[in-house]
Amino acid sequence: MNDTPATRKDIDDILEVLKGFVQQTDERFNTIDARFDKIDERFNLLTFQMNERFDKIDSEIIDLKASHDRLLVTLDTLIGRIDRYETEQTARDSQFEKLLAWARKVSEKTGVPLENL
Repeated sequence: MNDTPATRKDIDDILEVLKGFVQQTDERFNTIDARFDKIDERFNLLTFQMNERFDKIDSEIIDLKASHDRLLVTLDTLIGRIDRYETEQTARDSQFEKLLAWARKVSEKTGVPLENL
């Protein structure tokens, strides 16, 4: 190495080079920061849009669940009515068979024939 002491001009030259390097670095970081800001804006917009879509989907799911519940209640009601109807029909058939058996006994005892039974 050279043992010659650095002059003020040498130091100023080095400082000027360092200052230029720092400015270039700052400019590059500012450019990168601006790019990240744009990415953040796009990400925020995308997040907002996704949240709107998810809210809409959630609302539709809630509506579908309510519709499904109404359908289940309607089906349960109809099945209940069919069950009652079948029970009434079974009771009526049983009652008819008893009346028919009684009518046959009466027919035998009175001698009046029953037609088509």
